[in-house]
Order: sequence, then C-alpha cells, then structure tokens
Amino acid sequence: MTTQHNNQLSPEQSFNEVLELVQPMITSILLRCHIYKDYEYYRHIASIAVWEAWRKADQSKGKFSAYIYTNVKGEILKELSKEKGFENTHTPMDNDTINYIRDYEMSESSPVLLECIMSHLKFEERKILLLFYVEGYSYLEIAKELGLSVDAVKKRRTRIMIKLRKLLYSTVE
Repeated sequence: MTTQHNNQLSPEQSFNEVLELVQPMITSILLRCHIYKDYEYYRHIASIAVWEAWRKADQSKGKFSAYIYTNVKGEILKELSKEKGFENTHTPMDNDTINYIRDYEMSESSPVLLECIMSHLKFEERKILLLFYVEGYSYLEIAKELGLSVDAVKKRRTRIMIKLRKLLYSTVE
C-alpha cells in the first residue's frame, strides 16, 4: 500500500502538497475520459481544477477528495465538450482539396481528372461527396439519407478527403 492512500487530503495542506497527492487521481480521470491526445493540456486543466477546488473547499460540505474528483472530472468533461463543439463546426482540409480539384478540372489541361479520381471511389463515397458538396446537405441530412450516424458520416468524409488528396497528388505528380 502506498503512503498516498494513507495521507488524508485536507484544504489546510499547501496547494503543491495537495496537487502532488492527487496526481494518481488525475491520471485515472484522464484515462477514464479516454484522453490520449493533448494529454499535457488536459493535465494542466486538471491542475487548475484542483487549485479551484483547493481555494473553494469547505470541510463542512463533505470529503475534500470527493470534491476535488468531481471538480477535476467536471472541468475535463467541459473542455472535451468545448473541443467537440469546435470540431463539429470547423472541418479542416476539405474546401481546399475540393476547390483544387474543381479548379484543376475547369482548366483545359486535364478534362478527365475528376472522372479518373472519382472512379477510384466507392459508390457510397461518391454519394457522400455529391450530397455534401453539390447538394449542400448537412451531416445530419446525409446521415438520415444513408442510414448512418452523424459521427460515421464525419469519419467517412474525413477518410474520403484523405483518399482524394492521395489520389490527386499521385495523378498530378
């Protein structure tokens, strides 16, 4: 048994001591929240949450360690929610690739490029591109049309864009 389990957390302890004692708790929360990228960023968020809990702690309202746990997990989940919202509204890489293909296709140098690239895509991949870029469907509308979840449509679209980039750059070079 480690000595950390024997030490009781108390708001009377120094912040650095409390932060040191809750490091295993922070690691556990990060793993339970499936944090695998930006690990140090989320560890920093957790440290700030520990500081907030330490500053606002009131022994009469319950166990200090439970308060820290709730505060840390809540802040991490809040940050994950913000990040997810950002990812849902900002999609990297797509318009540049599509615009490049369109501009290249419109030029007289290669009128069959689009047909060549599209022939390498599966029917469902072509349909997703058509619905998204030509018809202007949203992720939700495409998901309903294809009987998929919104996340599945997003992942497939991302894979299609990666595939298009590879195809495009292999045909241009």
